[in-house]
Amino acid sequence: MVTGILFGLASATVWATSSLMVKAQSARVDSFSFNAFRMIVTAIIFLAALPFFGGWDALANFSWTARAALTISIICGGAFGDSLYFWSMTQIGAARAMPLSGLYPLFTWAIAVPLLGEIVTVRAVIGTIVALIGLYLLAPARNGDAIINARVNRAGVLAAISAAILWAISTTMMKVGLQDGANVVVINSFRLPLGALVLAMILTRWRGRAAWSTLRREDLPRLIALSVYGTALGSVLWIWSVEYAGAARAALVNSMAPLMGVPLAIIFLRERVTRRIVFGAL
Repeated sequence: MVTGILFGLASATVWATSSLMVKAQSARVDSFSFNAFRMIVTAIIFLAALPFFGGWDALANFSWTARAALTISIICGGAFGDSLYFWSMTQIGAARAMPLSGLYPLFTWAIAVPLLGEIVTVRAVIGTIVALIGLYLLAPARNGDAIINARVNRAGVLAAISAAILWAISTTMMKVGLQDGANVVVINSFRLPLGALVLAMILTRWRGRAAWSTLRREDLPRLIALSVYGTALGSVLWIWSVEYAGAARAALVNSMAPLMGVPLAIIFLRERVTRRIVFGAL
């Protein structure tokens, strides 16, 4: 349990810092295109490492239950959830998107308890109430403290909350997919290529070649490094957290990201933060 919590804290740190890096690049790179790009990069990395961690035979030994669960996990969380989250940061700012999306432990409890039999405690109930208060305080800005126009603001808030729901499904399905006992390289070698393929196909169908036009050659080294740090390292830590701490507790620990991300967004991105956002984050 303690090991899983430590991995969760490390994952939250990586997620918070990499999210701010993505936000800093958002003016140059489309968030949906970058998400597809980072999944392609990390899929290549894990496939290259696969021969040293069980090889293709390890992938063939997955049960159909594990394959289905991991497929749902990466499509919900990696392809759609992360894309919506990155987009929400461009609409409402990282300081607001991070705490809102950090509500996903609430949805994880709702799914993991009946599906996985994880236990609801008094502390979890109190935490749920506190998180709902945070959601209220982080609701769309009013009048003078509006960051952008109200319609886009609401869309950004909805995207962040939708990402939280999708991450909850992803985290729960990941726990189901881990029941075969495969190592993290094998798991990512299965799930990341699938997620990259699905998102790339959707983007190409939706936008055509224009979907990749924001990925400039001069930015590629920076984007590749960000993919390795935020996605490759982050996914390994997150999977270990889910494996050792359980889906619901891993989600709760990972929700520490806003505590790290909001101050960093204020300092480095110079985002405007109101009292409501501060209290909501707390």
